[in-house]
Amino acid sequence: MMRLAVVAMLALLAPLAAHAQSISEPLRDAEIVSEATRIEVKREGNARFFDPGDGQFDLSYFLENPRGFLPIPIVVTEPAVGYGGGVAGMFLRPRREAGDEGWARPDISTVGAFGTQNGTWGAFAGDFSRWFDGRLRTLVGAGVGQFNLDFFGLGSAPSSLDEGVRFSLHLRGALAQANWQLAAESPWAVGLRYVYADVDPKPRFPAFPGIAEQVRVKISAPVAIVEFDTRDNIFTPTRGMYAESSWMASRTALGASDDFERFQQVLIGWHPLTADVTLGARVNYAWSSDGTPFFLRPFVQLRGVPAVRFQGDQAASVELEARWQFFGRWSVVAFGGAGATRTDRDDSVVKQSVGSGGVGFRYELASKFGMHAGIDVAHSPGTTAVYFVVGNAWFRP
Repeated sequence: MMRLAVVAMLALLAPLAAHAQSISEPLRDAEIVSEATRIEVKREGNARFFDPGDGQFDLSYFLENPRGFLPIPIVVTEPAVGYGGGVAGMFLRPRREAGDEGWARPDISTVGAFGTQNGTWGAFAGDFSRWFDGRLRTLVGAGVGQFNLDFFGLGSAPSSLDEGVRFSLHLRGALAQANWQLAAESPWAVGLRYVYADVDPKPRFPAFPGIAEQVRVKISAPVAIVEFDTRDNIFTPTRGMYAESSWMASRTALGASDDFERFQQVLIGWHPLTADVTLGARVNYAWSSDGTPFFLRPFVQLRGVPAVRFQGDQAASVELEARWQFFGRWSVVAFGGAGATRTDRDDSVVKQSVGSGGVGFRYELASKFGMHAGIDVAHSPGTTAVYFVVGNAWFRP
């Protein structure tokens, strides 16, 4: 609220400043009184959680203060790991000196932990910040956990595509990233990310013949990044585009157990069809080289499709979404998509495809940040899943 008050104050005082030499002292006094009235009164108690403009529940005022954070329930219904839950805390730090941009793209820190019924668990922490008037963007994060997942297509026979092998992945890892905006106000940025991970994959029998023995994997990989971003905010955009091209090269010379490469291209866009209806689309493509650890091979990423269920040397997916803000802060969403994989074997090419779709709802949780939150219910053949969404389902900081 403070940001909007200051912007409005400056907009009103600018014409007066142009004629400062001709105004009288009473007018200057009135100007001072006007400025004082635009400074937002500190809110206490329950007032911190409601927007004085419409009287609705809103976390903007609470989140923009230093001790305010958003507790995010982690509701896990991911078919690949079963039901579970946890909690994460998201701390938002608006860059007040950047005006509207400082709320649309605030600094973010988060910490959390979760567990599921099949023994999967994890704990993580991260920070995304902007420096030098927003031109330098840094991302650091670390995590530890155990992931019990079924991987498909590990054998040499085509039938292995439908035969899952359960692995427990014991892992710890960290990443650090820095992006530099090419020019002030430019949507283009280039960056470098470094990823380190130590993964101990343990098969949980029964397995089938033909699976190569899995040994401890260390990943030490620089990642080159090119980014394009014209979104109106990072949480729930209503217009603009986000694209990221990344090339990972893990090298034994840097401490990795194997040499391999991985490329990924993400393209996401939003377009306001009307004042209340926003259309969105996401395209994802990934490729991996020979030697890529089986758990890092590209897979179809769609709501309603179990993680790593459809893997290949290449994977691509397209998902469309429409959001209609039909009443006040409330919206409904409908989405659907399709994905495919391609795997080159010694004497054949194996392809798979899958589709999914669903519906959901959103509530405008923090209007100053442009943040909506809600629940999606998604379905694919043989699978139904529920997702708790903060911001948007394709969130990128």
